[in-house]
This record gives sequence, C-alpha cells and structure tokens, in this order.
Amino acid sequence: MLIQNEFVYELDIDLDMEYITKLVLKKQDETVQGKAGHHRMVFDDPYMTSIYQKYPLLSPVYNIYPLPANMGLPLHIDTDRSCAFNIPIQGTEGTDTIFYETVGPLVTVYDTKRIYDLVKSPIIEKFRHTLIRPLLINNSKPHKVTNNKDTMRITLSWSLTKGITFEQAIEYFK
Repeated sequence: MLIQNEFVYELDIDLDMEYITKLVLKKQDETVQGKAGHHRMVFDDPYMTSIYQKYPLLSPVYNIYPLPANMGLPLHIDTDRSCAFNIPIQGTEGTDTIFYETVGPLVTVYDTKRIYDLVKSPIIEKFRHTLIRPLLINNSKPHKVTNNKDTMRITLSWSLTKGITFEQAIEYFK
C-alpha cells in the first residue's frame, strides 16, 4: 500500500534502483566545482539524463545526502524548494523523517551551508515516515531526519523546478 498524504507521496515508478545505488555510492565522495558539496549534475550520467527527460520538472542538479550513524538533520524547511523526489539508497530502514506543525507563527533561521531554514517555533509532531521507496516529499512542512542506527543512511534527493508545489508535483507524476 502506497503512503500518500500531505507530507509524502510514495510513487509506483520504474527505476533501475541497482544502477542508481551504484552511481550514488560512486559519486558520494566527489564534488562539482562551483556547487554545494551535496550537489551532482544530472547530465554527467546518461541514465540520470533519461529520467530527467522523462520528468522534465526535475532539476538538472540532484543531491546526495549521507547521514552518518547516530546522527540526524535538525528541524527545518528546505529553502528554495517546496517539493523533492527522494530515493532511498542505503541504510534508510529504521530511520525516520518526522513532520511537524508549528504552534503559533513560523520562526526560522537560515543555514547557508545546508541551504535550509532551521525552524525555531514550538512544534507538534504530525507524521513519521521511513523512506523505503521513491517518493515526493513536501519540503515546505517543518521536518527533521533521525538516524539512530550504527550505519550510514544515504539518500538521493532530486529537487523539482523552483516554484513547483507538492500538489503540482503529485499531479505531474500521476
């Protein structure tokens, strides 16, 4: 059963997961000159280019996010993207992306290194999800990631064209 709600929309999509996993593991320690450390270029790989051509709302840049053992990402909202196409690569089982609702006005502080807005408002947990299949994630909702395991968690996160909402992305991928 696919999970589809206001936070995540799991996709029934045909991807060569073995190829993508090998590519990400190979490229995770590389960098692209002039780009943030987690950015990789779609057009550097023919298979990634073919996915981009099938879904041209995707960005020409994708992100590789290794999350070390027993680490997490703090509560944040992604800056400059309201939705992303996330793909599990390794070690996502037993980890959570936790979504929240703020109590009162949203208060954020921009983190220039990570390119997201840290949420400083009081919050209430609304939904927990483990990334086990490709999905669309609503990055405009406050969320954090936990990895309470002794192994690395690696994901590929592919932004959509700036201005595309989570709801628009769902319609596009249907």
